[in-house]
Amino acid sequence: MLVARGIDEEARQLQKQGALDLWLSCQGQEAAQVGSALGVGPGPTVFPSYREHAVALLRGVTPAELLAQWAGRTFCGWDPRKLRFFPYTLVLAAQTLHGVGYSVGQRLQGREDFVVVYMGDGATSEGDMSEAMNLAAVESASVLFVCQNNGWAISKPTEEQMRTSVAERARGFGIESAWVSGQDPEAVFSACFRAAAHVRGERAPYVVEIQVGRIHGHSTSDAQEVYRSPEDIARTRAADPVPAYAARLSGLGLVDTAWFDAVDAEVGELRERLMKEYA
Repeated sequence: MLVARGIDEEARQLQKQGALDLWLSCQGQEAAQVGSALGVGPGPTVFPSYREHAVALLRGVTPAELLAQWAGRTFCGWDPRKLRFFPYTLVLAAQTLHGVGYSVGQRLQGREDFVVVYMGDGATSEGDMSEAMNLAAVESASVLFVCQNNGWAISKPTEEQMRTSVAERARGFGIESAWVSGQDPEAVFSACFRAAAHVRGERAPYVVEIQVGRIHGHSTSDAQEVYRSPEDIARTRAADPVPAYAARLSGLGLVDTAWFDAVDAEVGELRERLMKEYA
């Protein structure tokens, strides 16, 4: 979580300097991403949206490879088949159909493959998401849909998008689902571990909705202060899961100052390398 936060901070600075064309921050969603990625394990093929940076790092994507796509230096940045982590998808919800189709295609070739698809709450308002859930249900596709609901589809708040939760909507398609807070990576881990067991055991889809906060704007080209109140932004930042979890581990005596200093040094070195390569 700390490494992802550091990479995210450096990428935001590089975008401001013109080194990157665009950047979509994952700040506030690190616990959801790390918990879910560790919960499902390294085996499943992942179809991300566009801000799953912590998941990418856990899958072996290097910071330089991650930034390469946002700098327009490469089509993807990494080998998606080797890492079982496909390219980011900027077209909302397109990856949901890609993931279901990939899972069904693998099964038809006798290569059963568990797939994890990430999306945000805004993507669930797209028709592609409904088609993907329906297809996954009727085809009993081995797909875990992980929705990180940060409360905003760019500037549209969740309460203006939907009247039920994403988890409740999934059941209308005949898909089992769960809702979990994204503040605690351990709770997310447990929920996704159970969901993965269901997908593997039942060979049926599952939806996990993770409630998260969005600390920065939708992207570096979005001024969230125009449509979000200062109080709302302050509440989200006060509930930041990264320092909260760090404080929790420290309070339990599981990590000490020396450990945090070592991580800070590692992150500092990564940021310096990125700065030299892209600045």
